Amino acid sequence: MAAKQLNLVPLYVMLVVLSVVAIFAMTAKSVGIVFNVTGSMPGTVYKLDHGEKGSLTSFCSPIPHPSIGHGSCPDGSMPLIKRVVGVAGDLVTATDHGVEINGQPVPNSRPLDLDTKEQALPHLRGIFTLKQGEIWTAGEHSNSFDSRYFGPVIFPIGEPHHRTRKFSFGFVEE
Repeated sequence: MAAKQLNLVPLYVMLVVLSVVAIFAMTAKSVGIVFNVTGSMPGTVYKLDHGEKGSLTSFCSPIPHPSIGHGSCPDGSMPLIKRVVGVAGDLVTATDHGVEINGQPVPNSRPLDLDTKEQALPHLRGIFTLKQGEIWTAGEHSNSFDSRYFGPVIFPIGEPHHRTRKFSFGFVEE
């Protein structure tokens, strides 16, 4: 009776696919590509770089909040992806009515009392002149956990969770 031969082709194909995915993931991280798996930002894949006004940034929240998922930040939370709406020299006014940058209102910036899970949100109010190395962030919708709740974000160049998108990649549209 002849021994039954195994068809190893599917195993080889799976190993090649897994190797390609692993190499892509390592390369993507090293060049600043991030994957957004939340509903907080439109799109799925972002190429990140420096913190210019209008670009998107990824950073670890300066304060903890239950609405942030689990991830790679030092406190175990997920990095946030937000739009940079204020940079060094900008005058930011945060009130109960919303945020203004140099007198211009930021869309969807009226602060909420509760997040979507009915958790209380911090209240930040005041006038801020952003210093060198600080940015003000805003989400794409009114439910976003952004600078209106925690203030300016310190943006040290070169840290892994302080990068911003300069161009579109994958499914993201400008």
